[in-house]
Amino acid sequence: MKLTLITAGAVIGLRLLLFKMGRPPEGTDFMIVHFLAIVTLVFFTGQRMLSEDARRPFPDLLRDGFRNAALYALLLGAFLLLYYKVIEPHYFADKINDLVSRGVAEGQPEDVIRPRMEQFFTPFNYASMTFFSLLAVGVFNALVIGLLHHKVLRRLRP
Repeated sequence: MKLTLITAGAVIGLRLLLFKMGRPPEGTDFMIVHFLAIVTLVFFTGQRMLSEDARRPFPDLLRDGFRNAALYALLLGAFLLLYYKVIEPHYFADKINDLVSRGVAEGQPEDVIRPRMEQFFTPFNYASMTFFSLLAVGVFNALVIGLLHHKVLRRLRP
């Protein structure tokens, strides 16, 4: 769990640093960072478990990897909700205005487009989609890396 908190703190710090530098990540541009963080997190939690007891069963490896990935997803989802409500509250309003102006330029009526955009592009929706995406990536990584630890890396231990 300690590694999860350190990893989440590092990713949050990187995102805040990018914002402070005037280069906040746009949309899914930051997902590769999340993916690499989850892979690293799940791998090293499995390594730690095997170093404590090389006979740990596969379900324990899977459960611990998923638990840490889920905690990471929860922390980042909560951070993103706070980030878009407090730190960058104008982000979604600007995005909606841009999308509405593009839709109007294409000939669609603004009174139809704007309510749809305002309903979809919210901090809660973005944080929720990120949370569930990270959770799905965490499940996949916990399964693949758990199998890697169970079938391959366990045999390489003395």
